Amino acid sequence: MENSISYFYAAVLVLLQFPCILLARTKPLACDIKTISSENDFFNFAKNTMTSKVFLATICVSIGVLACADGFLRGYPDGLPIAFRATTRFADLVLILAFCVAIIVFTCRQHHRVMTVGIFVTMEALACIALLCYSAWPDALDIGAIFTTNLNALLVGFSWYIILAFMSYGWRCPYYYAIAGWIVWLGCRGIARITLINVTAVSQNDLLMLAAVFTMIVISTQVAFVNFLNVRKFEAVPEEELTHQQKAVQTSPVVKIMGLDDHHESLADVRQATMRHNAEEVGKQFLLSEREVEVLSLYALGWTQKRVAEELFISPGTAHAHIKRIYAKTGLHSRQEILDYMEKYTS
Repeated sequence: MENSISYFYAAVLVLLQFPCILLARTKPLACDIKTISSENDFFNFAKNTMTSKVFLATICVSIGVLACADGFLRGYPDGLPIAFRATTRFADLVLILAFCVAIIVFTCRQHHRVMTVGIFVTMEALACIALLCYSAWPDALDIGAIFTTNLNALLVGFSWYIILAFMSYGWRCPYYYAIAGWIVWLGCRGIARITLINVTAVSQNDLLMLAAVFTMIVISTQVAFVNFLNVRKFEAVPEEELTHQQKAVQTSPVVKIMGLDDHHESLADVRQATMRHNAEEVGKQFLLSEREVEVLSLYALGWTQKRVAEELFISPGTAHAHIKRIYAKTGLHSRQEILDYMEKYTS
């Protein structure tokens, strides 16, 4: 398409997002939907919240490095887009559908390593296969691009999965984690593409290009799998040493920057106190119990049901039951309706 036409279609698609947003606000948040994962672990890999935070804090580094490799592969060898033929485009479609169906099937069958070890093995294998295809068919780069676009698609899905995990374990605004997640992935990928376009020494040296991409894949692999081993190491720590390890995790600069620590900034404290006051006002109007007010104040802050349960030392099922009773007593049907009611009818 000409630029003016493509810009027009892009603008239309952007505007169509707004009715979708309004519809989404009436539905439960994705991180609140009950999953088949065990109650104390988003990934079904670690065994407690501390080890899950360790996993999250370092997995982002691996995603960033793999995104750099993805950026080089998407623009191989000079940073420009690779054109597909009809046959390779169809092959790309079939392959990505096969990967997505396989991931869904294995996850529903409760294979516990699908979204940790399995997804990383798959993405890194796709990166290696793409490089081999580029080398084997230098005059038909779209063959290698099939595996590159599949890698990119899986990175999109896995990045959202990690963002939802951050929302579950962190205390910051969900938009903080969403923006940070996209910056890590798209930012690293973009830097790689810009490097290819502007650094002639890289784009015109096939051996250097291959070495750089394979190095990134190896680094990403090592970061991910050393981290998996560290998670197991934390689980083997004796109970008397666990508190010391938890303090070390909480004071880690990386954990703090990512908003996974338990320390709330003063602004967050004020917001929580305000929400507690609003929940008490709603409780008086609808005769909520004291426990329901506690649940409401945390739930209205955007916390997941699992995190509300951990904070109040109750089971996730009990937290879910409290929230259902709150909806029944107030006549409201979503978290957004609760927030709108608080804004309108409480001081």
